[in-house]
Amino acid sequence: GGKMAARLSGGGGENRLVSLPLSRIRVIMKSSPEVSSINQDALFLTAKATELFVQYLATYSYKHGRGKEKSALTYSDLSHTAEECETFQFLAGI
Repeated sequence: GGKMAARLSGGGGENRLVSLPLSRIRVIMKSSPEVSSINQDALFLTAKATELFVQYLATYSYKHGRGKEKSALTYSDLSHTAEECETFQFLAGI
């Protein structure tokens, strides 16, 4: 693996650079028929990008959602974001 992936193997918990399980991300990536092999750096970057995307989606949905009054993020907040925000419209209907 590359340098980035090497930094991952050292620690667990708080020291990890990605929260998502790389083994799970690998399984999802391999489920695509076009993918034959997965470089460790590509795996790490996909996991990190996914993590940042989910964080952005959740933050945006919370700030613009109706759950803000209740200090909660609801499925309807996420769904509303997917329907109304152009950036997230590719998620609509999934």
